[in-house]
This record gives sequence, C-alpha cells and structure tokens, in this order.
Amino acid sequence: MRKVLCVLALILCLSSSLLAQTPVAWKELFPLGLVNSDGKEVSLETLNGKYIGIYFAGQWCSGCRAFSPQLVSFRNNHAEQFEVVYVSSDKNKAAQFAYMKEVGMPWPTLEFRSKPALALKSRFEVTTIPTLIVLSPTGELITRDGRADVQNSPADAMAKWQGTTPSPLPYSFAASANAGGSDRLAHLDRQVIDEVNTLRAIPKQGWIKGTVGGKEYFVAFDRTAWTIKGNVGDKPIDIKIDHDKKTIQGYTHDSGVDLTFTWSTEEYGLEGDVYGYPYWLTINWPTGNAMGGLSCSMLEFNWDMDTGVITGFLADRKADMKYDKVTGRLSGDFFNRKLDLQITNLDLHDFIQHAYLFLK
Repeated sequence: MRKVLCVLALILCLSSSLLAQTPVAWKELFPLGLVNSDGKEVSLETLNGKYIGIYFAGQWCSGCRAFSPQLVSFRNNHAEQFEVVYVSSDKNKAAQFAYMKEVGMPWPTLEFRSKPALALKSRFEVTTIPTLIVLSPTGELITRDGRADVQNSPADAMAKWQGTTPSPLPYSFAASANAGGSDRLAHLDRQVIDEVNTLRAIPKQGWIKGTVGGKEYFVAFDRTAWTIKGNVGDKPIDIKIDHDKKTIQGYTHDSGVDLTFTWSTEEYGLEGDVYGYPYWLTINWPTGNAMGGLSCSMLEFNWDMDTGVITGFLADRKADMKYDKVTGRLSGDFFNRKLDLQITNLDLHDFIQHAYLFLK
C-alpha cells in the first residue's frame, strides 16, 4: 500500500511540476521578462495555464482610451483564465507607466521600445492600435482580433477562445519582408547628375523636386528664413520653423500643421496636429529608426545611411524606398504611392525629419 501511495505521490508531483513549467513560447516572445507599472520584475510563471492577450496600445490614441477600461474589466472578470501583456506605443517610458496607472492596468508590460517589444509589433504586423492578439495557454495563436470579441460580446469571448483550435504563431514579419529585398533594390538607378555637385555648394538652400503618387512635387528649404515652401500638385505647402518657440506651423496640401519639436544629439521629437489629427514622431538618429502615430495609426521608419534603404509603414500602407547619396535621388514606394524625387543640397536626414509633409 505504501508503494502505491508513493507512486501516486510521485505522479502528482510530476504532474504539478509539468503544469508549473513556463511554455517555451513565453520565453521566446518575452525573452527579457516582464515588469509591472512600477518597473518591478514580474515572473513569466504568472502567465502559466492562462490565455494571454498581447495588447498593443498607447495613451495618445483615442480608440485605446475607449477600449482599455473595457479590457481591464474583462480581464478582472476572467483573471483565473486570462492575462494581458501590454506592448506600449506610448511616447516614452514615463508615459507608458503613467497610462498603465491611469487606466488601472493590473497586468505586466515589456520594457519600453525594447527589442522584444518591437519584434512583437513586426511579428504580428501591428500597424493600428488598439490591437489585442490572443494566444492559447501553450502559446499558439487563437485570434488577431481579440479587441472585437471583447468589445462586441464580452460575455461570450472567453468561451469562444476556449473553443477555438489554435494555430502556430506567424513568422517574424521583419524576416519575411527582407526576403528578396536586395533583389528588388539592386537595379535602382545610380546615374550621376553633374548639376547636383554644383547645387550642393549652396549652404543655406535646398529643394526636393519630382513626383509623389503621380503628382508633381516641389519643396524649397530655406535655412536662413527657416521656411519650407512649395506644392504637391495644385496644393500649396507653406511651413515656418521657429527655433525660439520650438514650433513648426503653416499648412500643407489643404490642411494645417501645428507642431512643437524637441531635439538632442540623438533624438528629434515632433508632437501636435497634422491634417486635423493628433500626431507625434520620435526620430532616433543613431539607430536609424523613427516611430510615431497619426490619429490611431502607427508610423515607423527604418533607414540605413550606408545602403540608403528606407522601409516603414503607416497603418496598412508600407514604404520601401532607396536613396542614392551620390545622385540625391529618392525612389520607390512611399506608403503605397510611387515616389521619384531629386533631393538637391539636402540629405536623407532632411527627408526623414520632414516626412510629415508626405503623410496625407
């Protein structure tokens, strides 16, 4: 009898040990671990045995502000079966923690703009927020549209997920996007234009001329008056940069631009209103990355100064461009619009810094 009891005890110990093991998927998706709204470490074991909602959101997004309280309520009603991991699209680390406390998010988050956080956005192709990706307790995909389930039918959402056959997680979007990328870009025009070298000698003026989405595009930059003037098709651009007040104001196309900016040796930040929508952008020069938002759509740029390759997305529109620093030519696809521009007495940084002119 003792032997039978010992065997049963051993089986129970092994079973509980297996149940307590952290799924490989959590270690893969959250390799640097998780923290709470105070920045203190949260064990991955708190996710064990639960359905997990990876929640992409940010305080600046009106849709997120409306949905987040609903998600808090839903999570609290299903706390034994469901947990959330927050992936911040906030403007900085302080805003991330402030938003978590403001809404009362009881769940953990990833370090602000850490590599795992950025990898999750790419892997699940998150271009708009709020987005809720739901995973099974073993780390497989249940749905990409958990937000709709929680919003439209909160009483039935948990049962729906439990009755769904999970599927493998998608491959990294970044990895798949690179497939064939070098071939696409290898044959772009590198013809040297002699006129460029002459025009580059003008220190305070420069311009961009060409076509964007089939429309004639011309913008002149004056670094003495600090103005940007020109046109896209028949729509005028007239921007004034005030370095004392740190403002960028004026109009482009047929809408107003009212932004404030900050800068340092490493980062350049914009925040305000473009085309009647809230807008923000943080540009990090050393990493060659810019992230931001327009309304509730995510915006991202990545560039390589050596190769001149520029990629990115705005909501569901992708960008894939090539800049030739010898000729000053920028060409390719700009958020689903063909772009072919000649950049004179300016460089790639000027284009990135003033990308908001192109975003409509």
